[in-house]
Amino acid sequence: MKVLKDKYPKGTWKYQKTDGRYVDALLHQNLRLLATKIVKDMTFLGIGFSSTLEVGTGKSVLFTQIGEIWGDLVKEIHGIDVDFKQQNVVFRPEDLIERAFKVPQYSCILLDEWEDAHYWSGLGMTLRKFFRKCRQLNLFMLVIIPNFFQLPLGYAISRSIFAIDIKFDDDLERGGYDFYGFKAKKKLFIRGRKYHDYNVQIPDFSGEFFDGYGVPEKAYRDAKRLDMLKYDEDDKVISPREIECSAKREVLAKIYEGLKDKITQDDLAAALSLNRRTINDWIHKYRKAFPKKMSGNEAGGDAYNNLQDNKPSVVGEGEEGQ
Repeated sequence: MKVLKDKYPKGTWKYQKTDGRYVDALLHQNLRLLATKIVKDMTFLGIGFSSTLEVGTGKSVLFTQIGEIWGDLVKEIHGIDVDFKQQNVVFRPEDLIERAFKVPQYSCILLDEWEDAHYWSGLGMTLRKFFRKCRQLNLFMLVIIPNFFQLPLGYAISRSIFAIDIKFDDDLERGGYDFYGFKAKKKLFIRGRKYHDYNVQIPDFSGEFFDGYGVPEKAYRDAKRLDMLKYDEDDKVISPREIECSAKREVLAKIYEGLKDKITQDDLAAALSLNRRTINDWIHKYRKAFPKKMSGNEAGGDAYNNLQDNKPSVVGEGEEGQ
């Protein structure tokens, strides 16, 4: 079926034969039901993932289209303007809650897939905070994740209202998906989690979608690029703990350099209540990071490459454990 006919008249896209954007009728029916109930103090969570490749299947395309259709349905049913715009999309869990208070009540907000070393722990904490702090905002929240079976159990089974598997076909063509309603999603998670098997449960229905973001594509790509750049910058920031450890290594290494003819690493370990291996590692790491700061060692020469001591280190003189 076609929706948003005024927004997308014939000719908006190449080969478009009629007005509007295509959406599967069953998907639209489910979205209409949720849009009808959202004003009854409800908050909904929908999950998007891919059972084939984690990237490139079109998850962001389909879910921004869902957000756009959601805004159209809420306006049609309730007369409330909750247009889905770029401000409704975030790429970091820490941005989700702050953004939730900036969009109108009953809006759709999308947490798009992101890259982070603490992905799943961050997602779990964010979802807990969201439902604790933002429940009264009555939002329709969409979350895109790489793997459905790694979602925290409570959100996979109880909190989320549906899950959609956006996937490639056998020829690596995108544009297809499987929709799992509340009961089917629960069975998929319970039955398939052990072996990450997506074939254990039949979806409620399968559908297709076509290219075209639900927000201006340039704005979306620019926002995602800026977020990636910000992530790269954040990744370069040295934590207070790292600064403290670096300072300790520097002090210890300088003490050892200045008194190496009078003390051993064992002496330092005993005085500081540390393991001798730790002492050796600290001196070695500092020597590798700042060789020119060490007196008499402009090129990191033998005086420090062979740490002068009267006992061999647990991990070998001047070497870290493999």
